[in-house]
Amino acid sequence: MWIRRKVKHGHQFGRLLGHPTLNFNVGHFKVTHQPGVYNCEVRIHRKTYKGALYFGPKLNKSGQALEVYVIDFAGDLYGHYVDFRPGKKIRESKKFDSPEELKNQIKKDIGNIV
Repeated sequence: MWIRRKVKHGHQFGRLLGHPTLNFNVGHFKVTHQPGVYNCEVRIHRKTYKGALYFGPKLNKSGQALEVYVIDFAGDLYGHYVDFRPGKKIRESKKFDSPEELKNQIKKDIGNIV
């Protein structure tokens, strides 16, 4: 099932790690999915890309995050609507001890998708 959401500004932590993400309001996503990392498809300007979707606790903040790293895409989509379709769950959500540890895990997650 495709989900359509408007891209919003995040804290740009993914960008600092070399993996910028599209950030979305969680909405009803929390009703249908458990926290974790999923592979996904993302439609941007009628083109479909592979991606990694994270849903779970925000890093060092309260609340939940819903964000997608789009593989082989670069561009500014703030304020634009994007369609994405979650696929298979890759792993559970977990807390990392350092930004470097998180960066290494993101690389592994992307490797499991491509």
